[in-house]
Amino acid sequence: MTSAASKMMRTGMSTGTATAAARGKGALLLLALAPLLSHAAEPDVPSQPMYAFNGFGTLGMVHSSERGADFVFTNLQPLGAGRSHDWSADVDSRFGLQLTGNFSPQLSAVLQVVSEYRWDGTYTPYVNWANLKYALTPDFSVRVGRIALASFLASDSRKVGYSNVTARPPTEVYRLLALEDSDGIDVVYRLHSGDVTNSTTLLYGKSTVTNTRGIDVHSTGVAGLFDTLQRGALTLHAAYQVRDVDNQNPPLGRFMSFGSSYDPGDWFVAAEWVKAINFNATGLKVVRAGWYVNGGWRIGNFTPYVTVSELRPLTDTGVAPVAQRTYAGGMRWDLVRNCDLKLQWDQIHLGTNSYGTLQNIAPGTPPGGRVNIISLQADFIF
Repeated sequence: MTSAASKMMRTGMSTGTATAAARGKGALLLLALAPLLSHAAEPDVPSQPMYAFNGFGTLGMVHSSERGADFVFTNLQPLGAGRSHDWSADVDSRFGLQLTGNFSPQLSAVLQVVSEYRWDGTYTPYVNWANLKYALTPDFSVRVGRIALASFLASDSRKVGYSNVTARPPTEVYRLLALEDSDGIDVVYRLHSGDVTNSTTLLYGKSTVTNTRGIDVHSTGVAGLFDTLQRGALTLHAAYQVRDVDNQNPPLGRFMSFGSSYDPGDWFVAAEWVKAINFNATGLKVVRAGWYVNGGWRIGNFTPYVTVSELRPLTDTGVAPVAQRTYAGGMRWDLVRNCDLKLQWDQIHLGTNSYGTLQNIAPGTPPGGRVNIISLQADFIF
């Protein structure tokens, strides 16, 4: 593992990912789960086995105080906690397996399969990543296949609960972009200057997302520019992407994000801001922005943390806005090596005349108000 890769696991995720690295050798295993595919991986490490097989999982239960609608993590989950279930295991639970092949110092491949609650109400496994990587030099590489979009600080490891301090990345930010991967090609170049490492990625491809009505939404011409700068405990990340979406008029969609984290070891803080620009079927421009600030402290095997996040519309679409602010606090307990327990409480303040990100809303349910969410979960890697 290179120092850059180790740094990514310690500070690369917006919700305090750094905790995994602070746990010592146990967190090194996580490198094989997500950042092994990251741009920090060196192809000429002699100790790499030809094949590596790893896995990760989360067992979670979520309760919502709102009985007239469901709390979900993404808008691709049809049901959740609240109206459908008093306590739901579907919001956060998932299981993943990853096979990595290092065929030569230049050539490697990865296959990751994930089972989680999906649009059709099942846990049918699907291929999350599947790509072939060729490193022309240790700092210049090309990947072809299904590649994770580096849209957020936590893009590479958002599904690996063990790599997050919090129960989940803030909903107000991470559900603004349904695309998580692209079938195509990307080129990565790293530049070193003293103790500063800068990774720049150019990506082009296409992607299909199936919504909760069973309709495939196709995105073509997905083009992205992503940049990550690391210096000591500091990580800065920026992303910009465009795409053509077949259910929009005009089809153009745009997304941008800026994020940073600082993790000197005993404590950490992170923040991220995102903006999504789309058009509805009638050609009306829809612009939304989200942000969060997150921080915590490490006290032995315990990590208390707090998060404030917000999602708000920047245009008037003439319909109920998707607006909310969430105050969250919780505790992570690293119970044993490669396994943690988490308890988190969220209070969602829905905007005026808004249901926020709640789904499956029952007729007659009043908008606005406050919703309390309780999350219990266990995360593991192997």
